[in-house]
Amino acid sequence: MSLNAALRLMAGTVIVASLALAVYVNFNWLLLTAFVGFNLLQSAFTGWCPAITAFQKMGLKQEPKPDQGMSVNQGVHIIAGAIVLATSGAVFLEFAPFQLLIVTGIVGLSLVQSAFSGWCPAITIARLMGFKSAN
Repeated sequence: MSLNAALRLMAGTVIVASLALAVYVNFNWLLLTAFVGFNLLQSAFTGWCPAITAFQKMGLKQEPKPDQGMSVNQGVHIIAGAIVLATSGAVFLEFAPFQLLIVTGIVGLSLVQSAFSGWCPAITIARLMGFKSAN
């Protein structure tokens, strides 16, 4: 498994788990959901998040980056992170109805399955937006 696939697996799992905890235990678990969204978003620009360090120590290798421009993986992080942060934040701050978290859950599940299949809608969207695959 590549580092990026492991990162999508972990992020998606934490998103889905924190949503379940927000629904069944305490609404404040949405802060963890938003934190994951923020980490996905910032890692697209910085190339680092706490999980990356752990996965590198486990021996996982990062996929090659394109010579120019941002990679598809960075695009996926931007798309998923922005959606997760916006939806969970809007619901937590009571700007949007609780049902909006269905979108957040779909993004989380999509990230999980993409770790195994190598594809999710955000990958296609990132490619259509001009993010580059490795050369």
